[in-house]
Amino acid sequence: MAATSAYTLAEAREQLQLWKDCEKALASGQAKAYRVGTREYTAFDLAEIAKRIEYFANVIEALSGTVRTSRVVRVVPRDM
Repeated sequence: MAATSAYTLAEAREQLQLWKDCEKALASGQAKAYRVGTREYTAFDLAEIAKRIEYFANVIEALSGTVRTSRVVRVVPRDM
């Protein structure tokens, strides 16, 4: 079953880089607030930024096909 996403791989990578830049700017003290689109984040929103970084990392992993799932197979031995 293929994962579906509203993002292409390139868009997801771009978004991930934006969120990483946002985190870096806030963590280094370069900015007290950071704006992405219409949303503004302050230094107190680092947890939300970390969630978005994790989300886009998961989207990239799913879109790039690097996710490996294990399959469970049941075998019934028969004595013939």
